Amino acid sequence: MKNIAYLSAIYSESLLYFGVVMLVALFVFWAILVVFRMRTLNVSIRRSNKKLFRKISVVVQLVISIGFAFCTIVILKQMYFLHHSGELGFSYRNRASMILMDRPGTEGLVNLLKQIPEIAEVVEIMYSDGGTFNIVPERSTYSFQISSWDGKTIDAEDIPMQEYKVTPEIIDFYEFQLLAGEMLTDADTESMVLLNESAVKAFGWHEPVGKHFGNYTVKGVIKNVYNTAPTMPAKPAYYTKYIPPPPPPPIENVIDSEVITFRVVMHRSIMFEYHEGMWKSCREKIIRLVEDEYPNISRYLELYNTEEEYNKFLKSENALIKLLSVVSGICILICIFGFVSLVSLTCEERRKSIAIRKINGATVGDILGMFAKEYFMLLFVGAAIAFPAGFFIMQRWLENYAIRTNIPAWLYLAIVCVLALVIVVCVGWQVYRSSVENPAEVVKVEQ
Repeated sequence: MKNIAYLSAIYSESLLYFGVVMLVALFVFWAILVVFRMRTLNVSIRRSNKKLFRKISVVVQLVISIGFAFCTIVILKQMYFLHHSGELGFSYRNRASMILMDRPGTEGLVNLLKQIPEIAEVVEIMYSDGGTFNIVPERSTYSFQISSWDGKTIDAEDIPMQEYKVTPEIIDFYEFQLLAGEMLTDADTESMVLLNESAVKAFGWHEPVGKHFGNYTVKGVIKNVYNTAPTMPAKPAYYTKYIPPPPPPPIENVIDSEVITFRVVMHRSIMFEYHEGMWKSCREKIIRLVEDEYPNISRYLELYNTEEEYNKFLKSENALIKLLSVVSGICILICIFGFVSLVSLTCEERRKSIAIRKINGATVGDILGMFAKEYFMLLFVGAAIAFPAGFFIMQRWLENYAIRTNIPAWLYLAIVCVLALVIVVCVGWQVYRSSVENPAEVVKVEQ
């Protein structure tokens, strides 16, 4: 419940912030449009402060457009980082798991699953207790207070740690990332464990391999496994080898002079990897297989797609991306219209000036360069305001994540270049039309 409340607070804060920014931006746009509607073209041309007002309005549009575009791209980059960086500490793509009750005659289920063309690998674990074999969703964990370890100081407090039961097959299946020492093997006993990075840090060890805590010996260190919401830090954890118990014998109990036999229910935890893009077909075949071959247990089947389960943690981020993408697109369109309007008014005002320059030998390229210099200066002013503000906002947003991407320098350059290209394409034609007019005709009309 604490985790859910923590996530809700983070997402609510993010959505509230971006909602306020969007409302402010829309209000600014609305104010600008109202002002322009109240001014006719002739009135705008005659006002002494018309140029400054128009340039300020365009800079404001640029600041808001660049800011929204920057925030959207950073969020997209963070989502890509979470999905493809490998920093989660395990592989979850194209993996799924199923849990069902063990019944006589179900021993051949794994072999039948291996015959499904969409499935590439199958790992099976039998258990009768609350074993932890699913990484996502996390089925269950054990939490212990560790009170003794090598190098413990007198004033050190107990360390709360999570225990995960794994097998060498599970380690290989989820591709845990080894940092030091060795992975668990079939020859190891339950006293040999793997530690994650957070546990090593909690113990204060610099060379943890071979050290002891409680009744365990550290055989290896693995990267933190982030199998919950990415905003949650990885807790100190150790991974101990799971040794499946033998099937328990039936239990007899006497109720009202009648002997009742109870059988401890065993479960099968089956993890499998499927080929890229084959999940829908694979899922349908598994459900059909269980219903046809094992109808007595089909209703107890639990089938999970690890990738889908992990993506549930990112619902708020995905919704935020969609919202910001739409708003960014609208902002950029309004910015483009602002540039086109500014260029149209400027060209109208400076027709005579352009004609005189042409008479004095200026080329079309010279005139285009003159306008480009002026408008690119507005772009750089807008970028100089938007980028620092956007960096501060997104850096604070990224701090909510346990693992996060960086904001590279090329991102700023890419946004500026794209907007510069848009400006050239949108306003270049307007300037070109004015620059190729017959200067003699223009001077006559102006006189």
